[in-house]
Amino acid sequence: MNLEKVLLKIDELVLDTGVIIEYFMNHQSLGILLDKHIFHPESKITLYGHNLLKSELYYVRCRKHGRESAAKFIKHIDRVMVTIGDQWLFEQAGKIKCLFPIALSDCYSISLGLLRECPVLFMPEYEIDKKTVEGINSEFGARIIVVQDL
Repeated sequence: MNLEKVLLKIDELVLDTGVIIEYFMNHQSLGILLDKHIFHPESKITLYGHNLLKSELYYVRCRKHGRESAAKFIKHIDRVMVTIGDQWLFEQAGKIKCLFPIALSDCYSISLGLLRECPVLFMPEYEIDKKTVEGINSEFGARIIVVQDL
């Protein structure tokens, strides 16, 4: 699936933790694409996230750069991402987790994509293999997209 074609057709998107971490760690091809379509002032794509995602981003940044840097990073994320409260996501995330052995945060990201009826972008992960993606997409009507080598 061509990611750029997908980004041209949507107005809402959920980025999983791995995608945001890759973006801010200067993954060149992915960064160019996300800058072009999402992370610029004229972007027409609204980016959604949840509090578990923010917790993951915080602790990853904190471990590498300290708490002050992590807090600043989260403030930056808050300027570009709309955070949806867990009260809207927990039950659907629980249903996904009940059927598929993936990280709870991934379940929340997928749940948010279902709530907003928008795609969820993941980096390749051991838990998010092709069979799992197809199963979740089929069972729940999700639109999971795994970023392949760009």
